[in-house]
Amino acid sequence: SEVVTVEGVSEEGEGEEAKQSIKYPEELPDDAVSRALFRTSLQISRLIVSASKVGAEKIDSYGEKKRESVTKTKEVKVTKSSIAAAKAARSASEFALSKAVKLSDKISDVVGGKVGRAAAIKDGDRHSKKKARNLLLASFLAYAEVGGGASEGYEIMVKSAQMQATSFVAKKYGVEAAELARHTAGATTNFGRTALTARRVVNVKKLAKSAGKQMVKEGIKTTVGVK
Repeated sequence: SEVVTVEGVSEEGEGEEAKQSIKYPEELPDDAVSRALFRTSLQISRLIVSASKVGAEKIDSYGEKKRESVTKTKEVKVTKSSIAAAKAARSASEFALSKAVKLSDKISDVVGGKVGRAAAIKDGDRHSKKKARNLLLASFLAYAEVGGGASEGYEIMVKSAQMQATSFVAKKYGVEAAELARHTAGATTNFGRTALTARRVVNVKKLAKSAGKQMVKEGIKTTVGVK
């Protein structure tokens, strides 16, 4: 991969981070349109992550103010059955997430292979057909970049929210209530991840990897003349 400086990515509030050099994916077609498309997707991904960091900072600030405003505390006794139910909900959410991820990975392998076959340049392709295949692959890699940014942004925001909520409950209502809140928040977070995975359907990173492998296979077939 060639290391280049991203142009046109600098946005207000990003500072020096936006000026860092990047590596174009090895699979990315080596043409101006494909590179511009990838740079745009990188910009969007960075903006998503940047906005999420700002959001997390606001959540942290709000959480600190809420804790500081607590003047009266009350130790709440939480029953063992309530804790057990919260743990069960969290376990169920983890199971649902693992199933969603496995299903997503399987779909990604299938779709990635199809994209790889469709994007691989073949003997006899006219110039317009080659351009169309390159655009397909570039769009696919750009989508993967944005999808990665969305996932990272979700994790940044939800970790702050989970931590602040648990900390507030611990201060105001005690350790047992905080444990209940921690399991409940963990379950909510996992169900959110599951919904995000299901909505996105495919694992973009795995999909890109599968497409790359298939393109290599198609390239070998073309080289040795396998039909």
